[in-house]
Amino acid sequence: MKIKTWVISGLVYLTIVVVGYAVITGNSVIDGGDHGEHEAQAAEIEEENDMNEHAHHNHHGSTESEVEVIVDQNDQQITVTVQDADGNAPALAVHHEKEMHMIAVSNDLATYHHLHPESVEDGVYKVDHSFAPGTYRIFVDISPEHLGYKPEPIDVQVGDVMTSEANLTPDADLVKSVDGKEVELEIDGLQSGDVTTLTFNSEEQDTLEPYLGALGHVVVIDEAGEQFIHVHPVADDETVFEAHFDQPGNYKLWAEFKFEDAGVIAFPYVIDVQ
Repeated sequence: MKIKTWVISGLVYLTIVVVGYAVITGNSVIDGGDHGEHEAQAAEIEEENDMNEHAHHNHHGSTESEVEVIVDQNDQQITVTVQDADGNAPALAVHHEKEMHMIAVSNDLATYHHLHPESVEDGVYKVDHSFAPGTYRIFVDISPEHLGYKPEPIDVQVGDVMTSEANLTPDADLVKSVDGKEVELEIDGLQSGDVTTLTFNSEEQDTLEPYLGALGHVVVIDEAGEQFIHVHPVADDETVFEAHFDQPGNYKLWAEFKFEDAGVIAFPYVIDVQ
């Protein structure tokens, strides 16, 4: 009887200790750890994922492509076929709300289009769009799952008009006005191999809306039309971007922002990287 009383007393004491610990610390012994530590770990993982996402789109680097991209264009439509080395359609990860971002620029870099072909069957994507006659370079920005990929320029000739190559002159004035909207570019660091910070300011900053999962998009192409860089803001509530330039030279960039009263507008700038 005394043993039974001692066991019951011990269980009651243990229960009081467990409940008291949970009340004081906000943690449960049964959960097996510090709740705050778990939250910190989850936040760290989420931050790491965000950084990886930003790093992927900040610069495609020297990744060797393991997929083939074929672009066909007619008067009203563009068809993009994507296949791996075995001729199969690779799965494409969704990034910034789309499986595929297509950037098309005229050979002289005077004309810019940002399009989003949609899947119509495995490995085949289409978008309705007609180009003015001329020579174009197309970059298809995708993220094939488990396969390496780097956007390479694809030449497309529309009609008989041949567009000359680009001859860029760096902008002396980095304040640009398009469709009644004005955006100023501030640059910190223009050395190849280093991080270049691009900050865009507008008097209508408060009227900017998220566009394709970000507050803005910046596409950069070198004068030769060979290098392609696609970057997104470093934070959800900022119009600050970081880019890396492997080689010195003249580059043209287009900064896309969505205004609540005017929609998406692309602001062009020409910069000189040392």
